Amino acid sequence: MEYLKTIVPSQLISERGSNIVVINPGSANVRMGSAHQQVPFNIPHCIARHVRPPTGDAAPPKMSVLDQMLNSEATPEQHSAREKAYDVIASVLKIPFLDEETENNSFPRKMGRVDGHNSYQNRTDTKFTWTNVLEKSSRPSSAAEWSDNKITEEESRVDNEEGGLDEYTFKDFICGQDALKISPTEPYCLRRPIRRGHFNVSQQYPLQQVFEDLFAIWDWILTDKLHILPADRNLYSAILVVPETFDTREIKELLSIVLRDLRFSSAVVHQEGLAAAFGNGLSTACVVNIGAQVTSVI
Repeated sequence: MEYLKTIVPSQLISERGSNIVVINPGSANVRMGSAHQQVPFNIPHCIARHVRPPTGDAAPPKMSVLDQMLNSEATPEQHSAREKAYDVIASVLKIPFLDEETENNSFPRKMGRVDGHNSYQNRTDTKFTWTNVLEKSSRPSSAAEWSDNKITEEESRVDNEEGGLDEYTFKDFICGQDALKISPTEPYCLRRPIRRGHFNVSQQYPLQQVFEDLFAIWDWILTDKLHILPADRNLYSAILVVPETFDTREIKELLSIVLRDLRFSSAVVHQEGLAAAFGNGLSTACVVNIGAQVTSVI
């Protein structure tokens, strides 16, 4: 332990990079990967959980996204003031517009289109398909169990190839990109545990459920994407790169998930601004972090 306190991060990564997992949670996406990987996995930070209909004659609950809507209302005067402020900042920082010539610019252009436009002329995978929400289940052994666990026609399918009966039930939860492509007619509720740089806690989304959803998403990424099983995670350490918006209590809870629930042997916390500065070899820097919902200047 004393040795780990004395070495610098670059030396630690070079020695144990394959046994270090970097976790960078955000409002829209969570980035996770091994320290020696060039590009981490960038997964939508959301989870869709199956909602079971209530017993009796009550109507099934309506599906909803447990999140407060962002306040996007702005007056024309506010829009005009924002555009003027953007122009002033661009002129001070000497940022060329996208349609300006950059022949005399000594710095290479690394900007892309800001409207999120992508060319689909050469793409062949533009067909959209809904996520399959069913999975095979074992048939109850007795008639009593079968009556207590009736499966609707939407949940069961007949396999006519071998003359057998394959039964399907709804998956308990679906994470990542697949959760965003679930048909609105399916009995699922989409949740986002982090919004606007903080835990997305509300009366409809209690704190304990936020913790459970965070654990489920991260555990799924570690198992399905990084292929790190729970039994092997005591051989790994975690670097938790958190936004500056998180307070100490939220960071403490994230560490509890990493150490207690995900079962990493050790963990260290870095802030995004510090990681960006030191990652680029700078001792002093002004870091402008533009996220999906929060922009911070450090």
